[in-house]
Amino acid sequence: MSIGLSLQRFLEGRRRAVRRAIQIALAAALLALPLAQAHAQGSTPPSARLNGIRHVYQDWNNCGPANLTMALSYYGWGYGQGRAAGFLKPTIEDKNVSPAEMVGFVNQEQTELPEIRAFWRYGGTLDVLKRLIAAGFPVVVESGYDVEALGWMGHYETVVAYDDAEQTVWVYDSYLGIGSGFGRTYSYAEFDDWWRHFNRTFLVFFPLDRTDEVRALLGPYEDVTWAANTALNKALQEAAQDQSDAWAWFNAGVSAAKLGNYYDAAAYFDLAFAYGLPFRVTWYHFSPYEAYYHVGRYQDVIDLANNTESTTAYVEETYYWRGMAYAAQGLTGEALSQFELAVRYNRNFTAAEDARARVEAGQVAAPSTAH
Repeated sequence: MSIGLSLQRFLEGRRRAVRRAIQIALAAALLALPLAQAHAQGSTPPSARLNGIRHVYQDWNNCGPANLTMALSYYGWGYGQGRAAGFLKPTIEDKNVSPAEMVGFVNQEQTELPEIRAFWRYGGTLDVLKRLIAAGFPVVVESGYDVEALGWMGHYETVVAYDDAEQTVWVYDSYLGIGSGFGRTYSYAEFDDWWRHFNRTFLVFFPLDRTDEVRALLGPYEDVTWAANTALNKALQEAAQDQSDAWAWFNAGVSAAKLGNYYDAAAYFDLAFAYGLPFRVTWYHFSPYEAYYHVGRYQDVIDLANNTESTTAYVEETYYWRGMAYAAQGLTGEALSQFELAVRYNRNFTAAEDARARVEAGQVAAPSTAH
């Protein structure tokens, strides 16, 4: 199912920006140097497996906390998924927990394993995942997923093994289980095809005393700008190969927004929505709101939020961004009501709390559109 027809007006009067996006993509594919690779010392073994991860079947809408629990179980975490879910999604119907929220929980909220840290980035590759697994670090990825009779959804999976000879990745799946007991299998190509729906996002979990080792394995991925640029370059190359590739344009938008290049990001998102994306995409991805907001397209932010709310009420970011669009237009009462809703759905959503406080203090102004 595609984004509703109401969003097609995103393209009206913006043909120049769309043409510019295509030109940028073609130039990137033809002129850019090959993507830099993060190489650790030594070679990655042709196969590896992490033993000691406890599989967890997810509760309702709970793949994020369930996979976080699986990853932490490798280090002796003895809690069920409810421990993480209680903080990350106080409302059981909440449809999404972001990678940033999961990493924040590990690094700042949980006290049971104070020696464990987590890290996330866009633009991962199978090579970097294999290096981390071979070195003994649990990795969680965010991917697209088709649920029978329900259609496309976002999903987290815990990577437990790989084998170059078989070109296969094994994952522990919180919804489908572990297959034969060793994990569910994907070919490298199939794994990457679903992974790209979330801009190849990955999370790695590691002990503090192995931080230097993780840094060596990650290489330039430690730099968030490098990672976002790498993801952008990859997306633009894919878009140049197939200009109707909605996911390539969408990933380009996500990466450009991360870099603060909001005009480019907005043009990429226009193309992605025009070529067609699953209607649930804005249950999990919020960069389109960010891009449209920062270029002053407030009605587009509101329309996108309205479209999302028509499919589910349980995404607090919907209300946050609609509130931000109202606040930028000086609609203080409407903005405050939206921030109140966002906090009602997730009492730990600090961005909405902060925005509400700024609006009440009269400190919210329209964003700069200098990017």
